[in-house]
Amino acid sequence: MAVEQKANPEIGLRERKKQQTRDRLAAAAFDLFEERGFGNVSAAEIAAKADVSERTFFRYFSSKEDVIFPDAEQQRRHVDELLTNLPATMTVIDGMRAALRTISHEFKESQELQLARARLVSVTPSLQAMIVLREQEWVEALAKAIADRLELDIDDLRPELTAAVIVAAFRVVMNRWIKSGGSEDINEMLDRALAYVGEGLAANRP
Repeated sequence: MAVEQKANPEIGLRERKKQQTRDRLAAAAFDLFEERGFGNVSAAEIAAKADVSERTFFRYFSSKEDVIFPDAEQQRRHVDELLTNLPATMTVIDGMRAALRTISHEFKESQELQLARARLVSVTPSLQAMIVLREQEWVEALAKAIADRLELDIDDLRPELTAAVIVAAFRVVMNRWIKSGGSEDINEMLDRALAYVGEGLAANRP
C-alpha cells in the first residue's frame, strides 16, 4: 500500500521567507533608483536599505541590473514549455498568444512595479541596451521552440523571422500599455497584435 506523503510546512515557510526577502530587496532597489538614479546606487546600498547584508543581496541577485529584470529567464522557460506542450491542433500564433497572456497577466498583477521599471529604463541608456540584448535572447529561444514545434531546421529563416515579429509585437503592446499608465486592456491589445501577425502583418492594411 502506498504511503501518503505530507507536505513539509517548513519548506513552504522557507520559500515564503525567501520570496519576502527578494521582494524587500527589489522594493528597496526601486526606491533608491527612482530617488537617485540607477548609476548612483550600489548593491551594498540596496542591501542596507532592505536591512540585509550585501552577501545576502548576492544570494538573490547576481547584480543590481538583475533586480530590474528578475523574472526574465523564468518567463522564457515558461513560454518554451507552453510551446513544447501545445495541442497538435493549435497553431504557433495561438500558442504564443496563450503563452504571452501568462506574462501579461503577471504584468497586470505587478502594475506599479512594471511602470516604475519603465520609468527607470526610459532615463537609463545602459538598461535600454540591456533590453535590446534580452529581446534578442527571447528571439533565439522562441525561434528554437518554433522550429521544434514545426519540425524545421533551426537554420530555416521562418522560425527566427516569426519569433522576431512576435517579440516586436509584444514590445509594441507593452509600450502602449505603459504609455497609458496601465489603463489600456493589455490582453485585448495582445490579441489584436498577434492576430495581425497571424494574418501576415495585416496591420499595414487600412
